[in-house]
Amino acid sequence: MKRLFAILITVLLLAACRQGGPSGVAGTLLRGNEPLAQASVEIYLKADKDRSVQPFAVGSTDDEGRYRIELPPGRYFIIGKKRTETADGRPLMLMAECPANPVQVDRGLLQVAPFGLREMGRDGQLVPEPGTGLDGRVVFEGAGVKHAFVYVYTDRELNSVGPGYGAAVETGSDGAFHLDLPSGTFWLAARKRADGSRFGVPRPGDLNASFGPVTLRSGERIDYGEIALKRVSEERYRQKQAEGHFADTGTALTGRLRDSEGTPVAGVRVFAYLDSRMVGKPVHISDPSGGDGRFRLNLVRGGTWYLGARSAFGGPLEPGEWVGTWEGNADHHVEVPDGQVLDLGDFEVREVW
Repeated sequence: MKRLFAILITVLLLAACRQGGPSGVAGTLLRGNEPLAQASVEIYLKADKDRSVQPFAVGSTDDEGRYRIELPPGRYFIIGKKRTETADGRPLMLMAECPANPVQVDRGLLQVAPFGLREMGRDGQLVPEPGTGLDGRVVFEGAGVKHAFVYVYTDRELNSVGPGYGAAVETGSDGAFHLDLPSGTFWLAARKRADGSRFGVPRPGDLNASFGPVTLRSGERIDYGEIALKRVSEERYRQKQAEGHFADTGTALTGRLRDSEGTPVAGVRVFAYLDSRMVGKPVHISDPSGGDGRFRLNLVRGGTWYLGARSAFGGPLEPGEWVGTWEGNADHHVEVPDGQVLDLGDFEVREVW
């Protein structure tokens, strides 16, 4: 009898809750002033989350950018995300935290003010100063080069595989570029790859140039004028290969790059360092992993190597990239015998948001 009474009370309470209507959040995601359709809305219980923390709830926006997620009463943090591509195929990662975070949900639906998502990872590590920057135009044989990339380095040693650049910008339809920078001295490179990609060693037929140093004072904006690109020759490309980054040797590491669910990840390179800190230029770099996730990293000799993986060369990590470190040992090292090809098996990488 007591059990039947408890069940009856539970049913009555549920009915009362339904009569009061669901609780949760509702709102609209934007990009600029336009509604953003098919974007994800993630709900978290705390602000200091990382990639290991799963969202408490997930929803998506409709064709008019609207979302509605039912939640029990409580305190929540809302994040909007969307992954898409630019016209040239570059991954475009949009994200923003709700300015009203944390929001308090009580009875009924809380109407959250619309907020806009912005492109992530395009500002690099350099923080511009007001009115300070560099303008110019990238040309080849006198004509402006659209969709070329201009990279800014804070190190004299320019190299297509590092050190990391501090900022990057894409040229417009007339080859013009505009860089907002802090004061300081910089070295720059301009590249137009035949496949339209943003990263990678320039190959025969690609267009390439480096220039600098350029010194900027605070509040100064310089018009650098025209940057003339030159076509990469087969001879120069072979010279770079012979330096040991991609040279085929009898000592190598192979394996398969995959995500946390075991799915192969293509287009990611594996890097080998002599230093456990894995900073600066890697000694060896593999070609990008194939569609099956397989890679081969050629080494000039055996010994102790520290391994990382990344889908881009240099610069700060950007959303949409894949990164990882070899977890076969706590310090990410592997011992490779001279003259042997060692298969590492699976090498896990993760996507950066």
